[in-house]
Amino acid sequence: MRRLITRRHIGLVATGLLAVTLAVVAAVQTSGRAGSEAVDLALLRRTVSVATEGMTQPASPTPSPTPAATPTPTPTPMPTPTPTPTPAPVPAAAAPNPGSAPPGGSRPAYSQQQVESILTAAADAAGVDPAWLISTAECESDLNPYAYNASGPYDGVLQFLPSTFAAHGGTDIWDPTQQAQIAATMFASGESGEWPVCSR
Repeated sequence: MRRLITRRHIGLVATGLLAVTLAVVAAVQTSGRAGSEAVDLALLRRTVSVATEGMTQPASPTPSPTPAATPTPTPTPMPTPTPTPTPAPVPAAAAPNPGSAPPGGSRPAYSQQQVESILTAAADAAGVDPAWLISTAECESDLNPYAYNASGPYDGVLQFLPSTFAAHGGTDIWDPTQQAQIAATMFASGESGEWPVCSR
């Protein structure tokens, strides 16, 4: 590795040159003029050698390493809040509809004899001929409490329109007892025309 020339080196070289020069002068004075040229040349070479020993061109200073740029931290994006789903509206409970498709198997089964008994009891209570009420029910539904005709719709043993049934206080259009009582009351009050075909 090359050594840099410093002021200390230059000072040492200058001191060495001075010492050598003095030695040359002293040698010349003692040896006489004849040998002075040979001594001068030898001493001069020695002086130059001493003076130049270790002297080199200054090396280019090693550049200081440039500090690496500190990376700017990338801000962490805030998570996008998940929108709260809007709850679906809860449908309001439907009012009981006396008219609908015939019910499933949870309803009691009625024999024709049982239906005739229900109709007779209702007609007697209203002061109407039971045979008239029974024949109307036979014509309308064949005494089936769960008969359904979508054209009205007409429901039950006496095939009531749901609106007519509800208007007369009915709450369960598939209940043959309610149908019989409402029909018997209507017959007694002259409203048998609501069954224009079967009540004749």
